[in-house]
Amino acid sequence: MSDSTSSHSSEGRTPPQFQVAIRLEWDESDDVPIVYANQLQVSHGGPEFFLVFGVMVPPANPSDLPDVIRIRPQARVVVSREAMPAIVQALNDNLQRYREAQQGRGG
Repeated sequence: MSDSTSSHSSEGRTPPQFQVAIRLEWDESDDVPIVYANQLQVSHGGPEFFLVFGVMVPPANPSDLPDVIRIRPQARVVVSREAMPAIVQALNDNLQRYREAQQGRGG
């Protein structure tokens, strides 16, 4: 007795996809350095995005403007292409909340 639709045969079938919801929590850590940045360079190559956070210090005297102002890199972060949309969304959401809070304060 042979049944061609037997569940033991996996030819031509896609295995079922399972999604498991696991809550993610950030650890509190005092040893992670805090760096200030007022510039950001974003590039991508292959499957990753590269974010370079830097500091640019403007000249103290506007009459002494140089031809080039150097930006000092402070931190480099590599982000997977899968994570980048969530990062962009989180930045947009936080920027919107910040702007709404500023408008609520009258400035």
